[in-house]
Amino acid sequence: MTRSRSTPWPTGRRTVFFDDVASRSTLGRAVAAGRIRRLASRLYSADLASDPADIVAANRWPILGRLLPGAIVVDRSAARNGSPSNGCLFVAVERGRKPLQLPGLQVHIRSGVSFDEPSSDLPWPNGLAMSSPARIVVDNLALSRSRGGRVPRTLSLAELEDWLAAKAITWGTERLARLHDDAIALAEAVGRPERVELIDRLFARLDGDESARPAGGQLLLAYTSGRAWDERRLEMFNRLAQGLTAYEDTDVPGWLPAGSDAETLPFFESYFSNYIEGAVFSVSEARQIVDTQQPPADRPADGHDILGTYRCVADTVGRKSVARDADGFLGLLRERHRMIMGGRPELAPGEWKRKNNQVGAFVFVEPQLVEGTLRRGFELAGSVPAGMRRALFMMFLVAEVHPFTDGNGRVARVMMNAELSAVDAARIIIPAVYRNEYISSLRRTSTTQADDVAALVRVMSFAWRWTAAMPWYDRGATDGQLEATNALHDPDDAAIGGIKLRLP
Repeated sequence: MTRSRSTPWPTGRRTVFFDDVASRSTLGRAVAAGRIRRLASRLYSADLASDPADIVAANRWPILGRLLPGAIVVDRSAARNGSPSNGCLFVAVERGRKPLQLPGLQVHIRSGVSFDEPSSDLPWPNGLAMSSPARIVVDNLALSRSRGGRVPRTLSLAELEDWLAAKAITWGTERLARLHDDAIALAEAVGRPERVELIDRLFARLDGDESARPAGGQLLLAYTSGRAWDERRLEMFNRLAQGLTAYEDTDVPGWLPAGSDAETLPFFESYFSNYIEGAVFSVSEARQIVDTQQPPADRPADGHDILGTYRCVADTVGRKSVARDADGFLGLLRERHRMIMGGRPELAPGEWKRKNNQVGAFVFVEPQLVEGTLRRGFELAGSVPAGMRRALFMMFLVAEVHPFTDGNGRVARVMMNAELSAVDAARIIIPAVYRNEYISSLRRTSTTQADDVAALVRVMSFAWRWTAAMPWYDRGATDGQLEATNALHDPDDAAIGGIKLRLP
């Protein structure tokens, strides 16, 4: 907090203070002079520019810790990790009182929570507490109803089922069994024995021992049928679909002609796609592999990858196929992976991964969530305009899920180019010198707001222009332009030397 020499309160952006920093008369004069403003009873801010709701949102826990010391976040709000629902937050104190009205936030306060065993709940900032998972189960089984359009205090049964299914996905069976036991013990301890049967039935539906309700939670239904999804990734894909659909840039072409189907194009598509993944050969070595259809004896695995990718992208009919439904999408994805990685049986070509994969600290989608996440992602793809934008969505979807043990980047780019070929547009090849830009654009989309698509679109549209302008119809001309455009430079050496990819 920033204080000026002449005032006893913080003056920084989105800071707050309470009425004990100065006398009532001092505060009154400062409000009258327009130097501070009163946000709520006992609550002030010297930030006169920001939206009051934004100020409260930035200081939610310090404010509640001061105005409602020792409160527990409960019910719907606890299940949402303390996030308000339509501007409402639900907490409990030892003695109930009227709601607390703050700019942009109405805090509903109730009693009826046992404060005798604080260790069962979780510590929260500013002396507050968060309901334990067991308390979330017990309290939300009260199933309150909305009145007059108000946000209901507790989750609906379907919402509670989905909350529990999400825990099952991330926790595993052992910890979930402990939650079952803890919820029953808490229900009995707080005098809610009638909820014990409800708890048992809730967990029985999750375990498949009781049939799921037709109106049950979508995630629970997907979980029990083996089609659960990664909710965080699905939100990311939704933002990406919206961002790609809305993105406008006059420098990004809407369509580029496909040009020649000559052999040189699929050869370099395979060559560069494998280069990106670390299978580095000279062009002459890679040509020898394709011409002889034999991998080198000293590097058989990398050679098989070159051959498998080439066979996949050289199929002028198959490489244009796109799916009409989720089943077709999964089938094409698995078949293309089977073709690309066919020479590597130890990597289970065409089969979903059984162990999760990661790059450094970045972890991809869990194996049990792969199929469900791909299905839901494909449903979103239909909202993205066909052509380059949908191609980027499909490539990012597959790359982000990483559904196979290996070969995910290769098959993601094949799925991207199928979308382009389906509309008779030029394909996209990422030459060696452009690898770092490509990887960085994917990482940025994955780790920041996915609806900010500018970096991804600009990087990929430049590679698209390069691919469309290359003379793939003539091997000699292609070799010349690869040299002239710096395409074959090692990306790290190029970065040090300031060498960039040029358009032909």
